[in-house]
Amino acid sequence: MTFSESGLRWFRHGVTLSLIVICNLVLLSALWVSGLDLDFVLTNSELYDPKAGHCVGVAWAEVTGVEGPIRVCSEWLDTTDPTGRVHTLRVGEPLAMSDDGNLYYENARNADHWVLGLLLFAVGVIYLGMRTKRVLLTWYETHLRRP
Repeated sequence: MTFSESGLRWFRHGVTLSLIVICNLVLLSALWVSGLDLDFVLTNSELYDPKAGHCVGVAWAEVTGVEGPIRVCSEWLDTTDPTGRVHTLRVGEPLAMSDDGNLYYENARNADHWVLGLLLFAVGVIYLGMRTKRVLLTWYETHLRRP
């Protein structure tokens, strides 16, 4: 077999396209398997701040770290928000109370670790995809150059 630049170019394009598809499938599968809710992670986890808002609705809620249900502000107007929309607590998201008495979404802290892990996994998949491409192209080129 004789060396052919066009053959190497077609092989390079084929390997690149194949690895793009395969790596994206691996990343999307990892996202699906992790069960990470990107809508929850990537949106601002708002809670009522008495310094920058006015509470317009109160509800009883179970809060981790507190005995029994407590009253929390479930709807508020944020004075720093120019849209004037009513902000609400996320439905179905468990609340917790920190040692200093502030409320936070219990799952928000864990979600940050999941996003970091997913980001590191994505970097690893991209790196392995680039290494695989280099190995395959080198192998094919040496295979074409053999007499």
